[in-house]
Order: sequence, then C-alpha cells, then structure tokens
Amino acid sequence: MNLERLHQALLQPPETLGIMPAYRALRPRFQLHWVDQIDSTNRALAATMATGAPAGTVLIAATQQSGRGQWGRQWQSPLGGLYLSLGLKPELPAHRSPYLTLASAWGVATSLSNLGLPVQVKWPNDLVAQGKKLGGVLAETRLEAGKVRDVVIGLGLNGFNPVPATGVSIQQLIRPELAPTPLNTLEGLAAIALYGLMQGYLHWQNQGDDAFLDAYQDRMANLGQAVAVEGQPAEVVGVAPSGNLRVQLTPTHAHIHTDTPAVKTLEIEPGKVTLGYNA
Repeated sequence: MNLERLHQALLQPPETLGIMPAYRALRPRFQLHWVDQIDSTNRALAATMATGAPAGTVLIAATQQSGRGQWGRQWQSPLGGLYLSLGLKPELPAHRSPYLTLASAWGVATSLSNLGLPVQVKWPNDLVAQGKKLGGVLAETRLEAGKVRDVVIGLGLNGFNPVPATGVSIQQLIRPELAPTPLNTLEGLAAIALYGLMQGYLHWQNQGDDAFLDAYQDRMANLGQAVAVEGQPAEVVGVAPSGNLRVQLTPTHAHIHTDTPAVKTLEIEPGKVTLGYNA
C-alpha cells in the first residue's frame, strides 16, 4: 500500500469507484494513516477516536496480528488483503446502531456490484460472491447518554491474498483481460471501500430505516435460504426493523389438520443462526 497512490485513487471519478449516481458529488475528507503491522486496526483507531480524532480518520494495515470479526472471532489477515478501519461520529440513538453494520456492508457490496462483480451481503455483516466469503464488517461503537458518539467501522476484504475453500478474493473475481480499473490494485480497492462505506451510511441516513431495509434485502444472498431454528425448519424472509433476521417457520405435518396458525415469523439475533458458505 502506498499512501500517495491511495490519495490519487480517491480523486478518481466517482463512477469508477462504484458510486451510485445520487452520491457522485460525494467528496469525503479522509485522514489516512498506514502501518505495516498492528494487532487490530479497530482497536487502535477506537483509542484514537476516544481522544478526539475527527470523523473521517482512517487506519489501514498490511497485516493484523489480532484481527477480529463478529462475536470475537479471529479474522485472518494475510498479506495482500485489505484491512482498514474508518472512524465516524454519527450522533445516533443507541438502538439504531445495528444499522451501522448493515449500511456499511451494503455500501461496499453495492460499489463492487456497480463495478461488475457479483457481490451480495450475507446478514448481517459479510460480503459474499458465488456463495463464498469475500469480506466482513465489524462496527464498534462508543456510547454516551444513550447515543453513539463514535463508531469505528472495520473492513476486512480478500483482495490479492490466498483464501480458504469457503472464501473468494477480488483477484479471483476480476477479469484480467479487461482494461485496468481501481479493482486491480490494493490502493484502488481501498478507495472503492472507503467511498462504499460512506455511500452506505449516507443512503441509510437519506432514505430512512424502512427504505434502506428494502435496499439491503434486494442485495441479500440469504433470502429464501432454509435454516434451522431450535431444531425446527425455517426460511429466511428478510430483516426486521430491529436489524434482526426475520425467518418464517416451515409448517409441519402436524399443523395441517389443526386450527393452529401454520405460519409463524420470528426475529433472530445475530449469532443465533448459522447461514454458512459454499465450499
């Protein structure tokens, strides 16, 4: 990663970075910081934001020793991937904080999709392509008086690094025979990601929760997926206003000849159901 090349990549026409027409006037001011190695970009940037760093502060690392995903899972961070964190000061009620994760994942997936890659979101925070994991988002907030004062949005994206059987990388998705695009370099990919994170946040703020959820569900890879909820078969039908997953229990044979309602919809919190990947 070269910061001068990243600054140049951020100055490219917005359409080459995958930005929707409605946000092509967007020119956020980022304060960029780069390190070769760190324990976690989220952890380091959260400490910096707590001491007064401005919104738009970005920390990017070549590798992380203790990268984190959702629920404390370790995020592998080999060379060639993109590992960055963006700090914002949204002043949101705490109960709306799940949308920070949804909007971030949606924004980056939308940018990549606008550039021709088959990228979708896997609720609540993953980017997937061809049923395999391309990346993930981790939004961590600092709360005061019931409001989100700071949020650090971490993004790990498989760029040009080796991936497991259940993973996929940008390098595997792009078509090398085509003319070079920002997708061909780590700096270009970082510019796409940063604009994508801002695009997702602004789209949510501009559209409101309900309209944003419609957009999120349009890009969901899991709609209609069969899952098991406490041993019962169910189907993913969308995302609830709370940010939880909405599933519909599959009617069983026992319900067919009773007066009990055959269809029941439940909300499932993150971490309570496994959606899986293709190997």
